[in-house]
Amino acid sequence: MTEDVGREERIADVIERELAMFLNTKNMGGPASCQENPDMFRKWRWMIFSVLSDEYIASYRDDLIEAERTGRNLMMEKYARMDNLIPCVSPNIDKVRKITVTERVWMEQLLKEFPLLFPQSLARFDMYFPAEMETVSERSLDLYQACIDAALQRGENLARKRYANFYEKMGMGTLEELEARRREKLQ
Repeated sequence: MTEDVGREERIADVIERELAMFLNTKNMGGPASCQENPDMFRKWRWMIFSVLSDEYIASYRDDLIEAERTGRNLMMEKYARMDNLIPCVSPNIDKVRKITVTERVWMEQLLKEFPLLFPQSLARFDMYFPAEMETVSERSLDLYQACIDAALQRGENLARKRYANFYEKMGMGTLEELEARRREKLQ
């Protein structure tokens, strides 16, 4: 039990460091609506980290601390990459591409399995996910790939697991229950 508490504290620390950077990210046209809802930011970011290894979380925390030390804002860089405002900042774009391919396949599977719960296209994922991966260190990329490799060996889909964790934490039920409720509303 204390191990889980320690893990949750480490995840919370990472999220608070990200949130500080996120809230300091300037947007054209003023603050984004998501910047006005830090609690939702925390929940969504928890969802991402909930399926990743302690080793990845520790390494990414080190990335954030190093960014703070050198005056970088990884959230600003991610959003600037999404808008193609800055060149690639990744230490290894081939690793980013390899990770992105697997995560995209998992998202495709999730969208097919739960089309009413996830009616969106992959366009947002295609813009967001690689930009995020470009901001992490080479060590963190390697550890993220290790998370993917372990999940593939177990036959798990990390995208599915993330959303299952999120909806469970929110007290909304399972993915299957949510899809069924949406189906019922359509009938």
